[in-house]
Amino acid sequence: MLDRLKRGGTAGIIAGFAVAVVVLLHDLLARKPFSTPRVLGRNVLGAPVDGEAGGPAALDWIARTLIAGWELVAWSAVHFAAFALFGVLGAWVFRPGRLAGNVLSGALFGLVVGSAMFYAGLWLVAPSFVAAPDWRLVAAMNALAGVVVVSQLVDPPGEGSPAEPS
Repeated sequence: MLDRLKRGGTAGIIAGFAVAVVVLLHDLLARKPFSTPRVLGRNVLGAPVDGEAGGPAALDWIARTLIAGWELVAWSAVHFAAFALFGVLGAWVFRPGRLAGNVLSGALFGLVVGSAMFYAGLWLVAPSFVAAPDWRLVAAMNALAGVVVVSQLVDPPGEGSPAEPS
């Protein structure tokens, strides 16, 4: 059972990387690199979304750059911890004898569990959050994460691990 939970945590972190890459591509195509994780990081840090440091131009730029770095660090820590938990939940749901893991069940798991975790987590970490990504992006990324988790947890036919006790 512990091995399965480790696999789940690893699968969740892999899903977190997949989501991070797709969101980065989304932001790059919108010509706003790192805008999604920066806005979410500002929520975690409690910073205003469009705040300026309010000093001379050079100091203002330095302050914004440092704040942007901390926003990315803050959100990355929350992001990967949440996805590790997401993977562990996936390992529990998709364990042998419980629920068949396939693309559709993974996407549904991601939509329901991932979206609930995202919005509940955002509310818990930042109760007065100032901005959140578009719900369609959140839904698509959570569906992707569910598919990635299931693909990492489901053993190919004939290569399954021994049955685990329930």
